Amino acid sequence: MGAGTMTLNQLEQYRDLSKEVKMLERRIADLESRPEAFVSDSVVGSSPCIPYQPHTITIKGYGNQYQDKINVLQVKYIARKQQLCKELEEIEAFIESLQDSRLRQIIEYRYVKGMPWNVVAKNVYGYPNGDAARKAVKRFFEKS
Repeated sequence: MGAGTMTLNQLEQYRDLSKEVKMLERRIADLESRPEAFVSDSVVGSSPCIPYQPHTITIKGYGNQYQDKINVLQVKYIARKQQLCKELEEIEAFIESLQDSRLRQIIEYRYVKGMPWNVVAKNVYGYPNGDAARKAVKRFFEKS
């Protein structure tokens, strides 16, 4: 089984893509809770029935120029996040499609969990020789 269109470079991006998704989620949340975009104003109105007392009505809302900027950013961040999630899903689907259990484990430990090679090897082979694990991945990608 070849690696299809997946490259080692894409695989190495997995953890960074995950981190970027979290960063974008924080940015989106920040935009949603932005206090400086909120404006408050008041108008004087009178009640619809007697005694027609004039009273102040407070209008709260987001200032348009802020809201437009926020909306533009939000749309941009959400689109970027969706793109990253799609890439992550492709990498995950690729890992699941691997026939070789050992290779799947190596890739999961190394590229998804971010463990050092010697820890990967200890988990997969039972001894901490990172070279064996690294070479297995290298061989797989050279073959395909």
